[in-house]
Amino acid sequence: MPARPAQLPPFLVCLAALAPAMAQSAPPRDRVVLVDGKELRGRVVHEDANEVLLRVGTTDKAIARKLVREVHAVAAHHRELLQQWRGSSPEDPVAMLRLARQADEQGLPHEARLFRWYALLQRPDDVELHNALGNRRAGKQWLVALGDKRVPFDRADAMGVDFAAAWRLRSEHFDLRCAAGLRTTLDTLLELEGQYHAFHAAYGDAVRLLELCEPIPVHVYRDRAQMPQQSGAIGAYYKPDEATLFTCCENGRAYALAHEATHALLHHTFGRALRAKGELPAWLDEAWAEHFAGRLQTRVPGKPVLLDRSVQPAHRTTLAQIAADELLTVQRVLNLQQGDFQASTGQASKYAQAWALFTFLCEHDDAAIRATFVDYLRQAAAGKGQSSTFRKLFAPHERLLPDAWR
Repeated sequence: MPARPAQLPPFLVCLAALAPAMAQSAPPRDRVVLVDGKELRGRVVHEDANEVLLRVGTTDKAIARKLVREVHAVAAHHRELLQQWRGSSPEDPVAMLRLARQADEQGLPHEARLFRWYALLQRPDDVELHNALGNRRAGKQWLVALGDKRVPFDRADAMGVDFAAAWRLRSEHFDLRCAAGLRTTLDTLLELEGQYHAFHAAYGDAVRLLELCEPIPVHVYRDRAQMPQQSGAIGAYYKPDEATLFTCCENGRAYALAHEATHALLHHTFGRALRAKGELPAWLDEAWAEHFAGRLQTRVPGKPVLLDRSVQPAHRTTLAQIAADELLTVQRVLNLQQGDFQASTGQASKYAQAWALFTFLCEHDDAAIRATFVDYLRQAAAGKGQSSTFRKLFAPHERLLPDAWR
């Protein structure tokens, strides 16, 4: 349950279904072939059984699925590539090069470079790989670019003591600077991409999620001491005003990555990309991040697995230890502000109850309750997430809400 930095403004989010036509500009990397043979170019940002949403410039055009014969989309290729990655070992250079070639063929140049870097870690003297990655030979050494300098490949990781010399690599949806070494950089990028697709799989059926067309900046520091100063010993946070995720490396992994990546995805997918009009309530902001983090099993670096339900044992333990007369009421949870989550007093119980309420409504066995919660999400994203909206929507189910704490 990572703390958020003090005095950060709450970010704005808007569900795609409520978004204006103007959106993030996207290069025309995709093709949609109609049944009459006409071919349209743009970026496929969403498709389902009923329609294909094609972004041309900054305008999203809905095309009825019955009019579409073929769709050639980067998003689909990226999902396929990530599936292949899940079954491959990063210690197998042959497998990594096979993935790199697949990425090349499918128009995913950033991923192609990532897999070649994985291969190079196993074959550090491979001339062809060094040349493909743009490294330069200097005598018997190979020099790689770190910031505005070139340093020997075998000493590059050690340069991370200075964040200015951090590795900087791209993936389809993320732009990462990492001072914790090349392998951690690669694993973190693939972890983030896995989380991106898991986020869409987890919530895409209920909330219309569009493809992200702008990379999210992420900074991973060598340790907490290297991080920019914030109030308290904060190990991870997302800053909406900089549209950047900040975290550090702990035990070889990026700390609280899923929680903060959720904040980043919400902001970039809805607020930043679609010029949001509504403010997501603080309880929902944090609860959503905790719910998604609980739905990920992250045992293998770079390969998160999406679970059917959100699992947060620490929150369950916290709830079990709170006396009944000390539990916050549903009304109080709905009225929690960002500062309430930042305060150390009762912090664990606030996160636990927010997560429990989200989980109770999102995963309820009653389809009507789940549908009502989706309705609330849409209204909250449109700037109508006040507790009065929640109470009105859930009035028929009010007596059931305290069951969330059980």
